[in-house]
Amino acid sequence: MIGDLKAVIGWLPARERWRWFVLVPVAGLAALIEAVGALAVFGLLRLVVDPELVRTTPVVSRLSAMWPSGDPRALVALLALGVGIFYVLRAAFLSWAEWLRQGTVYRSSAVAAERLFARYLAADYLFHAKRRSASLIEPMTRASDIAYELVAGSAVNIFAEAVIILALSVVLLVSAPPITLITVAIVLGLVLIPIVMSRRSWERIGESERELYQQQLHLLNQSIGAIKDVKITGRQPFFEQRFRQVKRELGATKQRRASAATLARLGVEATLILSMLLVVFLVMRQDTSGVATVSVLALFAYTGFRVVPSANRIMLNVGYMREAHPWISKMDDDMRRLRVPAARPYEHDRPLMQSSLTCESVSFGYEGGPPLALDNISFTIERGQSVGIVGPTGAGKSTLVDVLLGLLQPTTGRVLIDGEPLEGRERAWQRQIGYVAQDVYLLDDSLRRNIAFGIPDGGIDEARLAAAVTQARLDEVIAALPRGLETIVGENGIRLSGGQRQRVAIARALYHDPPVLFFDEATAALDSQTEREVTEAIAHLRQGSHLRQGFGGPAGGQAARGTRTIIAIAHRLSTVKHCDQLIYLRDGKLAGLGTQQQLMSDAGFRQLT
Repeated sequence: MIGDLKAVIGWLPARERWRWFVLVPVAGLAALIEAVGALAVFGLLRLVVDPELVRTTPVVSRLSAMWPSGDPRALVALLALGVGIFYVLRAAFLSWAEWLRQGTVYRSSAVAAERLFARYLAADYLFHAKRRSASLIEPMTRASDIAYELVAGSAVNIFAEAVIILALSVVLLVSAPPITLITVAIVLGLVLIPIVMSRRSWERIGESERELYQQQLHLLNQSIGAIKDVKITGRQPFFEQRFRQVKRELGATKQRRASAATLARLGVEATLILSMLLVVFLVMRQDTSGVATVSVLALFAYTGFRVVPSANRIMLNVGYMREAHPWISKMDDDMRRLRVPAARPYEHDRPLMQSSLTCESVSFGYEGGPPLALDNISFTIERGQSVGIVGPTGAGKSTLVDVLLGLLQPTTGRVLIDGEPLEGRERAWQRQIGYVAQDVYLLDDSLRRNIAFGIPDGGIDEARLAAAVTQARLDEVIAALPRGLETIVGENGIRLSGGQRQRVAIARALYHDPPVLFFDEATAALDSQTEREVTEAIAHLRQGSHLRQGFGGPAGGQAARGTRTIIAIAHRLSTVKHCDQLIYLRDGKLAGLGTQQQLMSDAGFRQLT
């Protein structure tokens, strides 16, 4: 538990950690206020039973000496009023302390989730290829809350409740030392036994809940994401059954947790009630006056009823911290393994690919996959060329493009831009690239925001937007929509046709007027007519946007001079028939390099119709 506490506090920046350090003295002060309140009630009860004690009770006797009327009952009434005011102020302070604690918990959870999200976004492409999306969503939506509610928050709660119990025990010890020592020894023994014995059960509950929560997210992503296939194939019962099973197992796990918490609560209550009966037995055996007996019993009664919830909260918070361990360990692994790149001031990128893009003996292999997805690939693409990458399914086309995009690092060999290695300059290179994927992802938002992708409304350049729409041949589509660019396209563009979605993706790639465009089988899922239309749109992109000088910075200026380079993956030769050069891959190897006419002598190439 201490290790988990160190981990979750370590996830925070220094300025956020101080919020937790401030909670420690606040919790201590709250405990002292509780102890003072118990002492005030105890003293007041004694004075109510025997008002004459105001003349001999410490502190109160001084007030009695200064009391003008000399009537002890009037002084007791005034003290009762003071105790009432104290409890009103106590309630206000404890409310503020709880507000501070809750604010710290949820702010810390948000900060940790933000930092983890930044790490996930900065992680290399292979990291995302290996992980389920549910395993990334869960730490940011659930584990971060658990980390600060059930670990850091519980630790503060345990400290506060322990100080309260300790302070109340001191009051009891001063009032009735022998009885207190006996009672505390017995109660501690009875309470510690279940804490030790339930250690593993809480951890198993936490691990089971975490796994089931991830399964739930994964199942929902699959079923809702493939809703068209689910409905057409009539597979609703299959997904309903799987969801029912996961949800009921999750419910059973939560039931076990609630049962464990209830058993702990009832056990503590029974233990403390038995201890109260023990106190009554011990007090009655002593030869003390009725007033003293009533006062001691009243103090123990008040303390007992105040200690019961404190002890319950300690038991529950210890269990919660153990339950949180599986969630924390997985999230901590990602926090430690992934690092956010150091922030650097923005600098205008030097235009890249002034002459060529070269693959020099590039090989690449996926971990746990075939030996090599790319095997000793070498070629050069000249600036301003239109190049097609072709080959049968599984030839390595998409892997090659991912290497050229700087998403994957070659296992061996190098990618060179203008004769210099791409490694270490990936981000600068990617800022000068426009990319259109086969499976276009559109936001459930307006066309404007989908094309400007990730740019705040106030930062969208209308001239860039209009130029991108025109080049992607979206003008007629937008003109036919009632709200034009403000039309909401639906989740993943469900309200648009396949060809329209591809054109939106092309407009998005063109918004920054990049000098290099990549098309990753952008027409593979389209019908022949739509494919021709999109192919014609792509063919018109080679000469750039011819926008005003300086539009888009260095990248925009480069494209505006008619030097745009286009690299396109295709299954069918008709898609790349206008390319200057074709790179023909087969089984991860370079099977041919040249124009379409030059490669027609290869029988395998001719089959790519």
